Amino acid sequence: MRTALLRSTARITATLLLGATALVSAGTLPAHAATGTVVTDSGLGVTIRSGNATSFGAVGTQPNGPVEIDCQIYGEPVTGKFGRSLIWDHVPGKGYISDAYVDTGSSGLVAPLCTSNPRADKSIAWYSARNGSTAYQGYCEMAAENSYGKTGIYASAKANWNDAVARGAAHRGDLNPPKGALVFWDLAAPYGHVGVARGDGYFWATSVNGKIGLAKLPYFSSYLGWAWPNF
Repeated sequence: MRTALLRSTARITATLLLGATALVSAGTLPAHAATGTVVTDSGLGVTIRSGNATSFGAVGTQPNGPVEIDCQIYGEPVTGKFGRSLIWDHVPGKGYISDAYVDTGSSGLVAPLCTSNPRADKSIAWYSARNGSTAYQGYCEMAAENSYGKTGIYASAKANWNDAVARGAAHRGDLNPPKGALVFWDLAAPYGHVGVARGDGYFWATSVNGKIGLAKLPYFSSYLGWAWPNF
């Protein structure tokens, strides 16, 4: 009897597991994922990209209508149907779309942060390729912007930080910035100083021993905090 019962229990367990697998493979969302609705004026949908910026290649189109979102990440700001947004939504198995074209019922995050950040990886690689260079001494803001493929956005690092404070996007005094976040110091008044966080307590910046280099936070005095790039 006990053997028969064990066999029956095993068959029931296997059936339940197979059923659960079928549901997942059919596209059932994890409990922490979200949904939204793509809305564009053209009605043609929004471009899916391989990363969280318009500089990444197009890999398809997400049509107008319901869309699954398994995670979100901050990236290049885009102005779309729902205003200006730094948030990018990751569509499972496809790529990234700008949240500026997705009605999620919120202007903030509705899903967990993605574990990868392609745009931040490119910024960090930019600094790494220039490790030891003195070409950007005195131009820390330009270096941070150039690492993200931008230039001439802010007059100084302090102006960048002040804008983040005004927008309510500054994380004052936080020594655990995520990968790709800008980190700020109140140095060289009135200009300030800025670098890019690596996501593990280290950051890249100019003026690390007089050159572009990698250092552990806070390194410089008068650390202000961090904010996502607003460019």
